[in-house]
Amino acid sequence: YVPLHGLRMLATESGILFAAFLIAYVSLRFLHPAVKRPRWLAWILSSNLRAVVFVIVVALAGRALLLPAVGIPQPRINDEYSYLLMADTFSHHRLTNPTPPAWQHFETFHVNMTPTYHSKYPVSQGLVLAVGEIVFHQPWIGVYLSTALLCGAICWALQAFLPPGWALLGGLLAVVRIALLSYWMNSYWGGSMAALGGALALGAVVRLFDPQRTERNRLLLASLFAVSLLILATSRPYEGFAFSLPLLVYFGYKVTRARVRREGKLRSAVLPVLAIGMAGMALMGYYNQRTTGNPLLLPHILNERTYSPLPLFLWQRAKPALTFRDPAFAKFYEATKEEYGYEKTKSIPGLIGVEARRLLSDWFFYVGPALSFPVLLGFLASVRQPRLRIVVLAALSTAIALALCIYTLPHYAAPATVAVYIFAVAGLHYLWQQQKDGERAFVLAVCLTVVAVSVSRQTGGTAMNAFFNFRDGRKSVAQQLKNQPGKQLVLVSYDLQQHYPGNELVHNGADFNSEKILWARSKGEDNDRELCQAYSDRTFWSVKTDDVNLSLIPLDLCKHP
Repeated sequence: YVPLHGLRMLATESGILFAAFLIAYVSLRFLHPAVKRPRWLAWILSSNLRAVVFVIVVALAGRALLLPAVGIPQPRINDEYSYLLMADTFSHHRLTNPTPPAWQHFETFHVNMTPTYHSKYPVSQGLVLAVGEIVFHQPWIGVYLSTALLCGAICWALQAFLPPGWALLGGLLAVVRIALLSYWMNSYWGGSMAALGGALALGAVVRLFDPQRTERNRLLLASLFAVSLLILATSRPYEGFAFSLPLLVYFGYKVTRARVRREGKLRSAVLPVLAIGMAGMALMGYYNQRTTGNPLLLPHILNERTYSPLPLFLWQRAKPALTFRDPAFAKFYEATKEEYGYEKTKSIPGLIGVEARRLLSDWFFYVGPALSFPVLLGFLASVRQPRLRIVVLAALSTAIALALCIYTLPHYAAPATVAVYIFAVAGLHYLWQQQKDGERAFVLAVCLTVVAVSVSRQTGGTAMNAFFNFRDGRKSVAQQLKNQPGKQLVLVSYDLQQHYPGNELVHNGADFNSEKILWARSKGEDNDRELCQAYSDRTFWSVKTDDVNLSLIPLDLCKHP
């Protein structure tokens, strides 16, 4: 999994920005173009709801138009297969699965095998994938719909802080950066659900105590606030809590103030949050009970205790050495330790380097060169505006929480996505209000550059972010076995000197009996024979691979006494 951002991308995007600025400046300075707002745009902006729906439609249509070129993504990352296992489980109308016979052969990353067989991840992403699977027979449709809804939610949140036209601009910027070629739209493990929860929570809580709200409207906003907090809790619990903390403090302050003043806002604001929050916590506890056997034990924590030798946070001590049943697991966590610079976090200079590297990675994904100055300007302007300070606090709280982690990826910061677009549009709005050709040319240049680099795969757009650098071994084997009669079981062996543990072949669905191909780890001929009794209806195959070369041969394992 190779990041594309670097000096080449920085130079490319900066060059496009400079060229776009020159064209815009010359046009404004010497051509004096007169641009009138089209009637259709005025009609859209006359209603906040119309603007939100318009953004959602643009996101859906834009990605649909890219289907001939980009297609529906195929899972490649270990995390994606774990989320797809959860979706498959839900689509079979159950919360978890029984531990399969000879489960040690089926162990894989980010999946718990005992006390039940289930994904380690929170449920939000799995639920939207399951909706796609159940309704459309394609789990990616869940990603497609949730990412489009995220862009609409960003527009809706911005409407609480900025004029309607600028809020619409923010939603459209989110479309081109997130909903077209970013890995959030084009994989199964992005941050769309967490970002959706963050946008809805922020947009709801700042509107909730506006004096012009009716009781019914306030009741709906409080319910939406509670639901959005549950989305955060069931997508990225740690980072979602960090983002939500300033919002909850703000909510508590407003409720207390209303109570002191004896205003009639307490019941309609508090009761939905308490009722929905308590119901959500009860459901989360029930899910934990069914999966891990303990209502207070998250599947993720169970997986960390079982498999990971690395601590999650900087203040935690290193864990005792773990004994793995398969050497591929030891190599996976050794690679994770090296890739995220765990040893460097033990010294101040090393920790500064690690923090700077992941800050740069997040900056490329969420902001990029073109939006950097508007985001900085908007952040500084937001500090000075009372209504926008809650956005600043939520963004800072999330950033601090991420800085305390041993390792992160860009979508870990997803709850605060809406803050980036608020800062960016606030900065662009400020520049446009200066009513000077240079500032307005820069605003136009930024917008054009964001569109250009986001829709072009050749420029290495900062939001696209990644490609996979290994052949798809699972696809190759599946193609070779597709015409074989009956069910198959593939025993996988790796050349561990060459194998990259992120390129894992052993992933399975929720229902072992219905899978045409089961993928298992070979543990040597003598140990592999224990599979014969439990899976006697299957034809056995052996796969050996070093990630470049792959051999598939029939295996007469069960014919021996």
